Amino acid sequence: MDVPFREDFPPRNDVVFSIIFGNRDMFAALLKSVTGHELKTDVVYSQASMQPDNIEHNYIRFDTFSFDEDTLYSLDLQNTYAETLIKNRTIYYACRSVAGQKVIKGRYEKLNRVVISFIMTSKSNTEPLEIIKLRDEKNNIYSDLLTLYNVYVPAVNQCTDETINNSLRIYSDFFCVKSKYDMEKFIRDYYDIKLARNLIYQYSKAIKMDNLEIISRGEFFDMKITEQDINEAKIEAIEEGRAEGRAEGRAEGRAEGRAEGRAEGRAEGRAEGRAEGRAEGRAEGRAEGRAEGRAEGRAEGRAEGRAEGRAEGRAEGINEIINKLMEAGFSKNELMRLLKLDEKAVDGPFGSVPDPA
Repeated sequence: MDVPFREDFPPRNDVVFSIIFGNRDMFAALLKSVTGHELKTDVVYSQASMQPDNIEHNYIRFDTFSFDEDTLYSLDLQNTYAETLIKNRTIYYACRSVAGQKVIKGRYEKLNRVVISFIMTSKSNTEPLEIIKLRDEKNNIYSDLLTLYNVYVPAVNQCTDETINNSLRIYSDFFCVKSKYDMEKFIRDYYDIKLARNLIYQYSKAIKMDNLEIISRGEFFDMKITEQDINEAKIEAIEEGRAEGRAEGRAEGRAEGRAEGRAEGRAEGRAEGRAEGRAEGRAEGRAEGRAEGRAEGRAEGRAEGRAEGRAEGRAEGINEIINKLMEAGFSKNELMRLLKLDEKAVDGPFGSVPDPA
C-alpha cells in the first residue's frame, strides 16, 4: 500500500484540516466525537473553498463551520499558541461569532446559538477536554448562547481512563502524524476501523489537490500563519523570560543563601567558640589552680615545716641542757630559779625530767 504523506502538508496543517473537515460527513463525525451533537444539515463551509468576498460569512474566522437550524457549529485547528493567550483568543472569536450576527428589530432571542470547538495540537493541559459555558456565580447556566469545547490532543493521548471516547483518540493520533513513519504506524494501528480509513482516504485526496499551495496562500490561511508566527515569537520570548528568570533567581538565591549561611555560620561559630572557650577556660583554670595550689601548698608546707622544725629544735636543745644540768645535780627548782624558766620548760616537750634521788 502506498503510504500517503506530505511533509509540508501533514494532517495537522490548517489547509489540510479545512479540506478534510469541509466534507459534510467528516465534519459531522468529528463534531459528534467532540460535542456529542448530531449535525442535521448537509451544508458545511470551509475556508479552503470559501470565496474571499463572501460577505455573509466573513465575520466567522474558523477553519470549518455549519449552520444547523438555530445553532452555529465550528471546528478549528490550533497548532501554535501561547498558553497565556489562547483562552482569550478562543473567547474573542467565539464572541465575534455572536456579535457578527444580524439583529432585526431588537429580536435578540433569534440569535443563533454558537458551539465552538478548538482542536489544540501543541501543549498539553491537565484535562483532555474542556467545556466552557456561561454560568453565574452560583454555577447556574446564565445562557446557552455560547459554548466552547477545547480538545487538547497531547492530553487525550496521555489519558488512560474511559472518559475519552475511542473516536477522539483516533483523531488525536491522526493529528499527531508528523512523518511518513508516523503515518505507517497510524495505518497499522487503526486500518481495521472505518473512521481511520476515512481519515486516510480524505487526507490522501487533499494532498493530491493541484491547487493546495494556492489555497494555502489565501487571505485566511496567510493571516493564520502570521498569527502563528507571532505566537511562536511570544512563546519563545516567554520561554526565554522564564529561563532568564530561573537563572537570575538561582543566582540571587545562591548569593542570599551564602550570605545567610555566612551570617548563621558566624553566629554559630561565636556561640560554639564561647562554649568551647568556657569549657577550655574551666579546664585550664582547674589545671592551673591545682598547679598553683600544689606550689602554694608545698611553699606553705616548707615554711611551716621549717618553723616547726626550728621550734622543735630549740625545745630539744633546751631540754638537752636541762637534762645535763639535772644529771650534774641541779634540782628542778634550782634550774627554774637559775634559768628563769617555768615548769613546762623544765619538763620540756619530751616529758618531765625527774629530780635526782
